[in-house]
Order: sequence, then C-alpha cells, then structure tokens
Amino acid sequence: MSTSTEPTEPVGQTATPRSSIWIGFLGTASLVAYTVLFELVRTLVVNSFGENALVQFFNGPLRWLSVLFIAAAATYALSRFARGYRTKVRTAREMDLIAGLVEPGPALADAGPRVAAPSPRQVATLNGHLIAAVLRDLPVHDYETVALLAVLNAIRDTPGRLPLAREPSARTAAKLLEGLRRRGVLAPDGAQRFCVRLVPASPDRATVTAGPQWAAALTALLHHYADRAGRWAIALESRRFAVGARRWFETEEPYLRALVAACAAAADTETEPGVEFPRVAVGHLIRLGHALDVWYARKGLGENANGLADDLRSLPGIDELNRDLVMLRAGLLNARPRGYRPRRLSTSLAARWEHQTALGALATAAPDLDKVADQLETAWWLLPRDDVAGEVCALINLAVVHIRQGRLDAAQDRLELAESLTRAGLDPDGRAQTHETMGALWWARGEPRRALRCWQLALTGYRALDDDPGIGRCLQHLGSAIVADPDHATLLLPSDPPLTRTDAVRQATGWLAEARRRHPGAQHVGYYVGRARSRIRADRGFLDLLPARRRTPLTHIDQWPAALEDHAHRPHADR
Repeated sequence: MSTSTEPTEPVGQTATPRSSIWIGFLGTASLVAYTVLFELVRTLVVNSFGENALVQFFNGPLRWLSVLFIAAAATYALSRFARGYRTKVRTAREMDLIAGLVEPGPALADAGPRVAAPSPRQVATLNGHLIAAVLRDLPVHDYETVALLAVLNAIRDTPGRLPLAREPSARTAAKLLEGLRRRGVLAPDGAQRFCVRLVPASPDRATVTAGPQWAAALTALLHHYADRAGRWAIALESRRFAVGARRWFETEEPYLRALVAACAAAADTETEPGVEFPRVAVGHLIRLGHALDVWYARKGLGENANGLADDLRSLPGIDELNRDLVMLRAGLLNARPRGYRPRRLSTSLAARWEHQTALGALATAAPDLDKVADQLETAWWLLPRDDVAGEVCALINLAVVHIRQGRLDAAQDRLELAESLTRAGLDPDGRAQTHETMGALWWARGEPRRALRCWQLALTGYRALDDDPGIGRCLQHLGSAIVADPDHATLLLPSDPPLTRTDAVRQATGWLAEARRRHPGAQHVGYYVGRARSRIRADRGFLDLLPARRRTPLTHIDQWPAALEDHAHRPHADR
C-alpha cells in the first residue's frame, strides 16, 4: 500500500475523457433549452441590426447551427439507445443460454482427483467392429454419459447422411450403448461415466480416421464440450451462477485440458501422418480454448496457462484471426496484428495486443510509466464500446499506472468511469476489482476509512462470486491496514463487547492467514504477520492473565470483516 498523498495532476498529458462530458453536453433537455435561448438571442440581434451587412452574412449559417445541435443530440441519443438495446438483447440471449444450467454442489471435504481410466485392451473377437474402432481412435477414452450418447448418435446418423445410403439404422444411441456394454467395449467408470475397455485390432487407425464416422464422432464430442464450457464461461460473469460455474470448471478443467492436448496431438501431421482433422472440429476446439481462457483469467493465471495456447496454435486449418489470437496468448505475437473483417474483432485483437504489451513493460524492473499509460489508453480507445469487461480491465490497469505515477486525480477519473460502466450489473468481477483499486487510491490519498469501505465492498463482491484470488487480496488489504492501525478495527468488526487492540490484531492475523491460503501469490502477508506477532507478544498488563492461546496469532478466520452491500449496483436481468 502506497503512502504517497500527492494529489497533483500534471498539465498537458493525454487523458481519457470522463463519461459525463458528452452526456452533459448532448443531454436532451439542456440542449433544447440552450438551443431555444440561442434562437432568441439570434432573433433579437437580427431584429435590432437587421440592416447590418455583417449580421446578415452570419445570419444564414447561425440559423442552421441550432438545427445541427439538435441533430447531433438526436444522433447521440439514438446511438445510446441502440447500444443499450444491443446490450439488452445480448444479455437476454446469454441468460437464455445459462438459464438451464444446474450448478454443481460444493466438493466433499475428502474429495480426491478423478482417477484416469486405463488404456483400452485390444482383443481379436472385436475385429471389424467399426463403432468400437472409432471409440478406440478418438482422443479420449473416458466419457460422461451425455457426451457418450452424443458421440454414438453422431456415429449412428452418419450413414443416413451419405449420398448412397438408404436410411439410418433404427437402433438408438441408448441401444448402441447397451450393446457395447454387453460386448465389453464400454465399462462403467463411476456414476454416469463410462470408459472404453476393449477395442478391436482392425480396422487400423488410418482406415478409421479416413471414414466419416470418426470425423462425425470427434465433431460431436468437441461440440458437446465446447457448448457446455462456453455456457459456463458466460455464467462466470453472472453473480447468480458464478459460484456454480467456478465449481464446474474446477471439476472439469483437467479433463477439458487433456482433451485439447489429445486433439492437438491427433492433429499433428508429423506424429499422425495421414489423419485429416475435421475443419468443423477445429472451430469447436477453438471455442473450447476460449472458454478455458476465460476460466484461467478468472483464476489469475497466465494467458498460456498449462500450455493451452501452444496446443491450439498447432491446429491445422485455423483461420488467421484465431491463429493471431492464440499466438498472442502464447506470447509469440511480436507485432500488432493487421486489420481483419469484421472490424470489431480486428480492433479487439489489436487492443488486447496493446494491453498485453503494456503489462509486459510494466512488469520490468524500471518501466517507462508514461509509455505504458499511452499504450493502455490506446487499448481502451481501440476496444468496441460493447466490450464492457475489456474496457473495465484497461481502465483499472490504467488507474494502477496513474497511481504509480502519482497522478491520483487521473486514476480516480478512470476508476469512476469503470464504476459507471458496471453499474447496470455487467462484469461483476470487474466491478469488485474497481472497488479494490479505488481502495488503494484512497489509501494513497491518506483517507484510510474510505479505503477500508472500498475494500469491504470489493470483498463482498468477490465472496458473492467465490473469487479466491480477489478474496485473498482484499483480506490482505484489510488485515495489513488493521495491523498498521488497530483503531480502524471497529469499522470492520462488531464492537459489542468492546474490542481491544490485541483482539483487533489477532483477528487481522486470521484474515492474513486466509489471504495466504486463497491467494498464495499475495505479497507482504509474511511481513504484516510478523508485525502482528511482535505486537501481540509486546502486549502487557491484564491480558497476561488470560490463557496463552488467546495471545497467539490465528491460523484461520475467526470473524469475517463486516459485509458491505453495493447499493449503487443495479442488477441487469438477474445477472
């Protein structure tokens, strides 16, 4: 936490405009009033000096000036209405997509990792069994029942799509599943899960992958998981579904990551010559990668977490835009990408490149803060206006740079704009991070009570989203603030019975311990825990008569900081 309180704002530097400037200037009621007043003044001047040549010269252009003002206001109002309507339609569509999701319950206290299924065993009795051969040559050999039924349906329906076929088989996917279980091809692997146990030696892999059944089965498998992961990625942005979405990704991410890696290996023409990866399946795999990228970002991991981008960039048939995107995630895109169509995607990718480059420069030992600020501002301008999450992210990072520059007024301007963008309920995680950064700003200004209030708001928001890194950071902020000045504890903890300074510091050690558990990368936790230990040991007087356990730092949270609801937040369509 910075101790700087210098509020100066350098003159002449480029600044992101406040969101209220054009709203105030082009507000309907005020603009009409100003236009009427302008027309009255113009009429009075013309009537008073009607014979003056100079007045007559300017009278014509000035007559149209008020019309231009009204037209500009109408255009601005229509654009804002269209933007709001598009946002409402997109939000409604996303809510329809996630409305049917059923959230997983909390994990058991002794839950273990999912055990990998054993490799299937080849048996001669199954030779010539095409469906078993297709299951053998798919990238994974264990499935949840719904995914397996989708795969079997695709295999069953494939003959019906061929030009010379009569009609599809009458056997349903459920009947196929039952038959495969009887022959030992499939075996139960837990509740509603199956693994491939026995497979044929022939036909060989080259023959199977060249056939339409394999391509249909692979496409159906990837479509199923890309669709589900994409819906849960949307749910991560919703206060209502965020907790369940995090549980789903925590459970399914290892399987999805293994699926992407296996598909990348299967698509590698050097290790798998002759295997033609379906182009449609590549698109589903890219969608699955996008969903995992959202999850890794929410966990605070790098853009190439677990080598995901490295696997995706090796896929054949990937379009240029998505190739540049995965190259950017892999840290291999050294130049700003060129323009693409549609322009919205092109500017989004360019903004992300500028943003990533700026953050890379900021992480160096001696960053050029002015250059970093310029790049982040460029990223903000490039972002489409309906990309609220991207705008908020860029504005928060820009505010962080301004705080490091000592430009606290500029930082507050950026954070106020980010707060206004999220007030309608969009990007709840970004809103919580905005409050967290605003707390750092108020602390730098020397207003600790305002800082604590912002961190309380952020902690409440992060807990609603079950965001462990965010919860850990806020607990570190609040815990270190109490260790630095225990008098602030009454703003965060019940004061009945009255708190002592030692009680306040002990509660703060519990917060710091929880911060370390939820966010292992949190900085300065050890320093403030050490200060708290010294303060507790140095306490003397009546507390010496209490049991020793009351005078030791906590290893877990005894009392959470008081929650503080965000009353300015207006939920948008139950998000």
